Amino acid sequence: MASADLAGGAAAIETTPYEVAGGTGRRSKSWRVGSWGPNAAITYALDELRRKSRDLSRKNAYAGAAVDRLVDNIIGTGIVPRSIATRPVAGLSEEQAKRVKQEDAAFRAALQSLFLAWTDEADSVGAHDFYGLQAIAVTGMVEGGESFTRLRTRLLSDGLTVPLQLQVLEGDHCDHLKTDGTNRIRQGIQFDAIGARTGYYLRREHPGDGIITGAGIEETLVPAGDICHLYRARRPGQDRGEPWLARALRTLYDLDQYFDAELVRKKNAARLVAFIKRTLDAADDGELGGGPMGSDPADDEGVGVVEMEPGTVQVLADGEDVEMCEPTDVGANFEPFVREAKRSVAAAVGLLYEELSGDYSQMDDRTLRAALNNFRRAVERWQHHLVVYQFCRPIWRRWIDLALLSGALKLPAGMTRQQAYAVEWVPQAWPYIHPVQDVEGKMKEVQAGFTTRTRVVARAGYDVEQVDAENAADNARADDLELSYTSDGRNAAKAPVATAPAQSDDPPRSNAPKEPR
Repeated sequence: MASADLAGGAAAIETTPYEVAGGTGRRSKSWRVGSWGPNAAITYALDELRRKSRDLSRKNAYAGAAVDRLVDNIIGTGIVPRSIATRPVAGLSEEQAKRVKQEDAAFRAALQSLFLAWTDEADSVGAHDFYGLQAIAVTGMVEGGESFTRLRTRLLSDGLTVPLQLQVLEGDHCDHLKTDGTNRIRQGIQFDAIGARTGYYLRREHPGDGIITGAGIEETLVPAGDICHLYRARRPGQDRGEPWLARALRTLYDLDQYFDAELVRKKNAARLVAFIKRTLDAADDGELGGGPMGSDPADDEGVGVVEMEPGTVQVLADGEDVEMCEPTDVGANFEPFVREAKRSVAAAVGLLYEELSGDYSQMDDRTLRAALNNFRRAVERWQHHLVVYQFCRPIWRRWIDLALLSGALKLPAGMTRQQAYAVEWVPQAWPYIHPVQDVEGKMKEVQAGFTTRTRVVARAGYDVEQVDAENAADNARADDLELSYTSDGRNAAKAPVATAPAQSDDPPRSNAPKEPR
């Protein structure tokens, strides 16, 4: 009994806690991986990942669709700021508090109007507005792993609404191989003694455009406060981003090759393709008409062509035989295989299969709602953790500072810059799945006190103060024209009047079951 226990104990010692990953099993002996840190892995692979990701995005329909669908869902028509700048009114009289609130509302309205005017001037190139730059920056992050946006302060003489413009750059502008431990430079980023970013070494021209610009690779150190670095870190301590297609590159490439091979097979199957076999003693003598089936002899490259008209009955010469080409069909396995491959790609990039492929044939309404809820939760995480924090927030603060310094905006008395910075970034609203049910649900939430009109309107992508102002203007116009609409909350919708049942001399009929005779 004791020896058995010892044997069992020895066996237990030899077994690793994670048998497959431990490398002791037969199936795991060939599984050997390096202990790459979050930045070492990127350093050695980023260049190739970028090239392959961009190549597939240009050439492969599903890679391009994956990038487009991610940008469509993360940005859409834009993530819009809604200023919530206010001053505290505690301790003020009712009249003073009312005046402060009115001044704050006027300040927010002026701020929003000024920002809206600036959005058309935001691009240093002049090709996009501010929300178009959001889409360009996110496209660079998804396709190339990251993007840099440089905040460029302009002169007052430039005549801009606010002296600020944005320049979006691909990640290639920052050399990820530039490392200097003495000066605390890692992957083209300079750090201070406590590990905070202090600057980025950026190339003036894209290294891939040197053949066009003719300029050399010249770098300049740009302060970190002037750069918005948009990227998704998958590991703690990761300084640079990897393309979102990284885990799907091999599948996308092989799937593209498979599609091409299947297309060629289909083309050959639709053609009349045949092979002519001739015995050695039946070789042509080089004379016209001496080739296979009476055709001309082969050319210098050994290619002979036989042309046959419809309805031809061909008599073969001695020693000739014709073998028709019949490519093997993949049968019913093609569609399930391709669908599963697309599901793998969709899972790798964080999309729904239906979003990527446009195929909703295998999903009912209830399942679609559940799937979209999970997908939208992921999109909201990317919106607020990446785009809002890394891109929108620093731009908004710089814009407020320059608007105040240039005199385009003035703070109300007693309001601090920190209070003026207060803002909510509102993404484009999700479309309704069931419009009537969704709207009724929101109405009941507001009526029950589970949420507020402000939050409901914000989730729809609008500013509640602007909506209220438009409602007031609509109501005033309707009053002037002596019109009445049920949309006016001051007028309760009239309930339909119940019609009294018609009187009859006949006694009322009973619905009680009759007694059996």
